[in-house]
Amino acid sequence: MSETLLSIKGLKKSFGKLEVLKGLTTDIRKGEVVVMIGPSGGGKSTFLRCMNLLEQPTEGSIVFDGIDIVSADEAVKNRVRSEMGMVFQHFNLFPHLTVLDNIRLAPRLVRGHSHYATARQALELLDRVGLADKAKAYPQQLSGGQKQRVAIVRSLAMEPKVMLFDEPTSALDPEMVGEVLDVMKDLAKNGMTMVAVTHEMRFARDVASRVLFLEGGRIAAEGTPAEIFDRKHDGRLGEFLGKVHVGMGFRDKVKSELLDILEDREVSEEELARLKELLGGASRQSDGFSNPTKRRTTQ
Repeated sequence: MSETLLSIKGLKKSFGKLEVLKGLTTDIRKGEVVVMIGPSGGGKSTFLRCMNLLEQPTEGSIVFDGIDIVSADEAVKNRVRSEMGMVFQHFNLFPHLTVLDNIRLAPRLVRGHSHYATARQALELLDRVGLADKAKAYPQQLSGGQKQRVAIVRSLAMEPKVMLFDEPTSALDPEMVGEVLDVMKDLAKNGMTMVAVTHEMRFARDVASRVLFLEGGRIAAEGTPAEIFDRKHDGRLGEFLGKVHVGMGFRDKVKSELLDILEDREVSEEELARLKELLGGASRQSDGFSNPTKRRTTQ
């Protein structure tokens, strides 16, 4: 069994009279990929932000690499934060710096690495995520998915012992989600310890070594992806997964129906009506959704 990197016991967090975290306890082991799922407002992001003390816990302990960082002095807290990479929903890149300089900044200022060493490292990391040609670009010249990949690289440049992801795809257009998840999958494959908050259930199923279900400020359930997603559950977890599975099932049904229709050379009015019914309001809102058979006959 691998060594424990992060040990959290009895963690509580309140904002005024509102208790958001209610005594959470868990261990994160080296090389483990822990994914947190659950309804909005369950405490997932607050829990993640407490791990590197972006939020100061009200009670409990967080032992990172043998040090209780909750009770540590500021110098120790800052050192520990430099060993925890953090990727947010929004990219938080400096708009006046190039991609290269965004990545090089922290290693130079915090680690004291040289100009040459940080430039070489940044270019190697950018190449790893398919963005070597964007080194001299500015953030406003990038797509959302590219910005998030740069944000991941910026964290990796500090050579962290663990990466924390707070819904890294939630601010992205759907077609850009895959490129960010691919980078995260690559990190997991290469042994990076990761803790991620996400609503991407397929990512949680495919990549996680352990899944935590948070609800009402508590870890209501935890287990392997198979234990969480493939078994029948009662209570709040069952209700939550039921909604998730319905959504996934709907998409699969649409895909299946589309494939059946598009196999034919000719598309009948009945099949087109069935497709419109499946797509619901989306097809009704598009005035350009006409019969493709009619378009072909005019060509």
